[in-house]
Amino acid sequence: MHGMRPFAVAGLLAATLAHGLAAQLPTATPAHRAAGQRVTEIRFEVEELIVRRGETVSLTPTLVDASGNVVEGAMALLIARGGLTPQISAATGPAVELTGDVPGSVTLVALVVVEPGQSSAFGIPGVRQLASLPVRVLDYPAASIDIAEPQHTAYTGTSIQLHGTVLTDHGGEHATATIRWGSLDPSRAVVTEGGVLSGVAPGTVTVTASTENGVSVQRSVQVVANPVRSISITPSHAETRTGDVVAFDIVARDASGGAVDDIALDLSVSGLAGTGGFVFADGTFVAEEPGAYRVLAGSGGASAAAVVEVTARPEPTDVELLDHGVRAEVATSDLWVFEGADGEDYAYTGTHAQGGGERMFVWRVTDPSNVELVDSVVVDARVVNDVKVNEDASWAIITREGASTRRNGIVVLDLADPAHPSIMGELTDSLTGGIHNVWIMGDVVYAVNDGTSAMHIIDMSDPGSPKHAGRWEIRPGDTNKSLHDVWARDGYAYLSYWDDGLVILDVGAGTHGGTPLKPTFVSSIAYPEGNTHVAWRDRDYVFLGDEIGTADGMRGFIHVIDVSDVENPVQVAKYDLPEAGAHNIWVEDETLYIAYYQGGLRIVDVSGTLRGDLYRQGREIGFFRTSPGEGEGLQPNQAMAWGPQVFKGNVFVSDMLSGLWVVKHVKPRNIAF
Repeated sequence: MHGMRPFAVAGLLAATLAHGLAAQLPTATPAHRAAGQRVTEIRFEVEELIVRRGETVSLTPTLVDASGNVVEGAMALLIARGGLTPQISAATGPAVELTGDVPGSVTLVALVVVEPGQSSAFGIPGVRQLASLPVRVLDYPAASIDIAEPQHTAYTGTSIQLHGTVLTDHGGEHATATIRWGSLDPSRAVVTEGGVLSGVAPGTVTVTASTENGVSVQRSVQVVANPVRSISITPSHAETRTGDVVAFDIVARDASGGAVDDIALDLSVSGLAGTGGFVFADGTFVAEEPGAYRVLAGSGGASAAAVVEVTARPEPTDVELLDHGVRAEVATSDLWVFEGADGEDYAYTGTHAQGGGERMFVWRVTDPSNVELVDSVVVDARVVNDVKVNEDASWAIITREGASTRRNGIVVLDLADPAHPSIMGELTDSLTGGIHNVWIMGDVVYAVNDGTSAMHIIDMSDPGSPKHAGRWEIRPGDTNKSLHDVWARDGYAYLSYWDDGLVILDVGAGTHGGTPLKPTFVSSIAYPEGNTHVAWRDRDYVFLGDEIGTADGMRGFIHVIDVSDVENPVQVAKYDLPEAGAHNIWVEDETLYIAYYQGGLRIVDVSGTLRGDLYRQGREIGFFRTSPGEGEGLQPNQAMAWGPQVFKGNVFVSDMLSGLWVVKHVKPRNIAF
């Protein structure tokens, strides 16, 4: 279903970067390579490069030999993995010019071109890495501050959080600037530097907000005498278990008994016999540990309390291995499981770069305890990243990246004989950059184009002759974006737009005028971690996975977004497995299945209301480590789970290092309170 950016393990990382970077390398002559053999060090005139977004700076690498002498005629390659353009620059003496692109901190890697076979880096033969340079890309200068309307009235004795947005001189939100807040009259309201305003006495107070570049604004806030005389909280006693949310009805009333709705109450939790309880602004409570807790609500001299007794959730239940479809010669990518026109069940799996990613494998899985490899489809590609089958299983799509002819795009398969699918059509025009992922919705396919970072809309009414039908993207014309995935259901499409977060489109829901061929924007939400990689909606929640590569392996977790108000999505919970990184997901029967890369398959109960840290609350109800034995994968005893799918009561999991796994899990029985 979804791809992998950046890549997880050394061999796969090397193979994929070799493909992507090698295509951009300048031509090196034999003289360049001979001179490069003598280079032992690359030096820069600065210890850190600082460049502003949109600004171009010159940088001169100096190549020296073991004696410290400058080596003439050698070629240095400067590789910037994001943040700067161009991503690859070559220098044989003159300075190279680099332009700030994406604000943040990046590393510029310096390599020297040497004789083929003598060395390699990033999987590219004939280069040697010798240096790196830290780079800070600053955003455009700050130009103004927009202070938002406070969400609550500033009553005396209460505290509210102020919010503001720093805008650049180019009009967009500043990527890194922070706001320093203050009060010109602390006798009426005290304001912390972080923007927490505490009402002291009735009257008007002037609030100040300032940021870099000397930008400063003021705003008047009215502080009002606190009218609260009593507070009630119901229920006064509750019994629950860890991870299950208790919703309290908390009402503040004035002297006449009228409800005070616009007040920010002080909410807190104290552990009577336990730690790890949390209460949120909407009055919901959840605990990570068993015990007894007191939930307190107060304002001024009025307060109320409730007691919650929390028991532990059941322990995770066993996951049974049914069978393993071994692939030990090539990396495995996505999968799709379905019932074919012949009444048999099949799993199709794609392939990634290591070992040759030009193939889609066909598995018969009618007996899930005895999966059979029955055929494969070969195309011109370095990666067959995604596999999708349409609703009536009459045709399928596989995506191509890295074709030798650069004719990537989609390949359509005829499934009249699902055990032996045949190619019935393709679409490559305007899709040469490669298609990372697709989603099928009826006769429409939404395709993620690597080259444009746009969602291309394809008409599949005649599957043998797919046709372009439209395109949607954020900030048309802007190259500073990356679309990674699309998922659609019930008239909405959910786009995982990397550092721009989740983007929701109306594609026929009837709420914002969109149609499948002419989507309209609904809303978006981004978060500081960025790298939004995959989305899936279940009930009023969208589960977002981010994908972050580190020196210690893959990281990233599941963000739970409440979309009950689809125009105002808000993050309410997360599932964060500390030692691994999330990849693709599947949600069925209020259960979240996560291919967690080196963490294997994780199965999480997402029933009911979700708040807080689901991992710490013990909502994981099962796991299976997709680790192959000797000879059963590219790396023994190493899991690298790519994607899960639930089908006919079983869970199918593709693993990059070892192929297809089939497991069985029985959910623990829910206990009602």
